Amino acid sequence: MRKTGSSWVNPAVLRWARKRLGLSPEDVEQISESLRSQLYAPVKAEEILRWERGEEEPDLEHLETLAEIYVCPLGYFFLPHPPQEHLPLSMRGLSPEKEGRLSPLSHRALRQFLELAEWTASLIERSNFEWKVSVEPIDPSSIEDIDILVQRERERLGFHPEVRGEWTDADEAFRWWRRRIESLGIFCFELKLEGGDVRGASVWVNSRYPFILVNRQDIEAATGRIFTLLHEYAHLLTSREGVACDFHDHGTERNPEILANRFAARMLLSHEELKCRLRELGMESYRARWGDKLLDEVRKPFFVSRDVIAIMLQEMGLAPPNFYRVKRMQWERRKIWKKGRGRPTRKEQALRKLGFSLTYLLSEARGSIPPAELADVLGMKVERIDEFFEWLRLELSSKR
Repeated sequence: MRKTGSSWVNPAVLRWARKRLGLSPEDVEQISESLRSQLYAPVKAEEILRWERGEEEPDLEHLETLAEIYVCPLGYFFLPHPPQEHLPLSMRGLSPEKEGRLSPLSHRALRQFLELAEWTASLIERSNFEWKVSVEPIDPSSIEDIDILVQRERERLGFHPEVRGEWTDADEAFRWWRRRIESLGIFCFELKLEGGDVRGASVWVNSRYPFILVNRQDIEAATGRIFTLLHEYAHLLTSREGVACDFHDHGTERNPEILANRFAARMLLSHEELKCRLRELGMESYRARWGDKLLDEVRKPFFVSRDVIAIMLQEMGLAPPNFYRVKRMQWERRKIWKKGRGRPTRKEQALRKLGFSLTYLLSEARGSIPPAELADVLGMKVERIDEFFEWLRLELSSKR
């Protein structure tokens, strides 16, 4: 631990970096403990306060830990003043009760998403890589019939009801949808968000490169991630402005969240299919209450989340007008966030986090990326990089 006396770090920047993420010193200590397995040095809350008061100064290993936790370059800590960041963290679509109240986990994940998106766009441009994007946003006010938009996007992505027969479970269904969306030049990332905050986000970087973030620990695991993926895809289709997130259908019919919810539900399931399923189960009439067990029974053959069934029952007049919003709030309060099956390997974690679009780009541009920078993006040691890309090559060839 360094004593003050010579200029090493700026206490004001240390305070700024922590507070901009809404973290308390105790939060930072707890996160640092979780990073031990990645060989980051743990920090204590009382140490952080002494560093921020200028009473002591952290060692380099502690600054590396703080840079990881605060999602910022280590060089920030040596600046004379806190930097003016331009990342658009005012979220279009975020419900009023959540503004300024995101958990530290969600705040960090959203900032990581935006940092990674900007880094990816920079990589494409500095490498002169020709990255083709096959989607263009449309004016949402021009959408008179959402079914026309849904039909067009189903055809673009190659989805029809018979495709479900190719899937053995919801995880396979999610991978299918993710690969189809990524094939359009869209980058899809998975990071851990606090379920009661937001389930995903999307952004166009430089108005040219589209990115989607999906919560890797969704309330309904893979089926929930599918809904999020298509919800955020709808945001990319209808705007190039700002960062879109959240799922609440508050406000008017023109609210982008309502449009995105309806689009995601219709992409996954048609009214006709749902009517047939309800007829088969003898549930064709209006109900003031639809329990989760009933929703699960209805959705069973379709690889869709409860969101989809709730939205469509409301649309079809088989549930109360605010049915989906009420159910969504109930699910969030329960906090029954599900985890995937088994623990993925480090290589699988990297692929799930970055998706096929970015890992393909990394494999093509490896020679122009410093090894330490590449290792940081992949979340692994430099000596593991060659092993990862060999595994990736075999993984991709087995999926063809």
